[in-house]
Amino acid sequence: MKFIHTSDIHIGMSPDPTMPWSEERSKDIKETFADVIRKCKYEEADLLLISGDLFNHQPLTEELQYVDELFRTIPDTYVAIIAGSADHIKPNSPILNYTFSDNVFYFLDNTEFSFDIGNKQCIVHGFSYYSMEDTTPIINSITPDDDKNIHILLAYGGDLSHCPFDLSKLENKNFSYVALGSNRNFQTVIDKKAYYSGSPEPLDSNDIGDHGIIIGEINEHTRRTRNIKFESMSQIKYIPISIKVNGSNTEEDVIENVSKEVLKLGLENIYKIEITGFKNPDLEFSRDIFDEKIRIAEVIDRAVPKYDFVKLSSEHPQDMIGAFIRRMTSGNSELSEIEKKALYLGTHALIKTSDKSEN
Repeated sequence: MKFIHTSDIHIGMSPDPTMPWSEERSKDIKETFADVIRKCKYEEADLLLISGDLFNHQPLTEELQYVDELFRTIPDTYVAIIAGSADHIKPNSPILNYTFSDNVFYFLDNTEFSFDIGNKQCIVHGFSYYSMEDTTPIINSITPDDDKNIHILLAYGGDLSHCPFDLSKLENKNFSYVALGSNRNFQTVIDKKAYYSGSPEPLDSNDIGDHGIIIGEINEHTRRTRNIKFESMSQIKYIPISIKVNGSNTEEDVIENVSKEVLKLGLENIYKIEITGFKNPDLEFSRDIFDEKIRIAEVIDRAVPKYDFVKLSSEHPQDMIGAFIRRMTSGNSELSEIEKKALYLGTHALIKTSDKSEN
């Protein structure tokens, strides 16, 4: 039996909402999900598992119709879906009255869904969220029968606010596969048994690395999972770039170095720039200095302003700036890296405060 596992799709989300590419990213999410459906057809998957947050909010009827149209294109693939934290079910949710295609089962409570695969029955266990958070350890309480059927668990959670579970208990249960959601990055929880698929499309600058789906098989006779593989599906990647500067580097140097990296890695991707080292005190690095063609979600300026402390001390013999420098540099011992950083940052803060008071 072949299956595909995905989660945390967040249809309806607009990543990087203040950025000019936000609308395009929203379309990327839908396009990647459509690619997942096409992948089910190409792989001739028996089962598609969606372990929560298919939508970024409680879906409207037209949104349910949109995904159902996609599911109709894979009539030979059973689709099992649970609601997660973002798309949790409310008393007036349209999902409660929506009738999906015959191949789709949407879990409205803690229940089971079974279908035949060859000469075996496959039973999918799952539950949906009815609030943003659920601290009950429901995953620990779901126990499949010890029979000859294939048992799969579809679950969303794993942290203190979202259905925490005991890993050792889960490992000992008679599940062939556990499809987990709520973690936007791929993660192996129990080798060959329990996985977070991660979101197929990265959703913000912290979603670093490859994003995609899990494809696997379950042997109908042994009921064991085999041939598990992660396959990248995303339209773009969020990529961190680290630039180290020294006191002599100019703003143009940083722009050139970042531009070279982006041209190598691709203009279609989105970047998180971190600047470290020491910089000219007059420089402030931000998104505004870079070309608009480069998609930069965030610039983190960790570079420490570099000062001539001998000169500064002589220029400020009677004020807080000079007193701070002399206090920090008194004695014969060499400053540690932490002390040096404190000296640079403290001096910078005092100079900025002094400049503001003069203005």
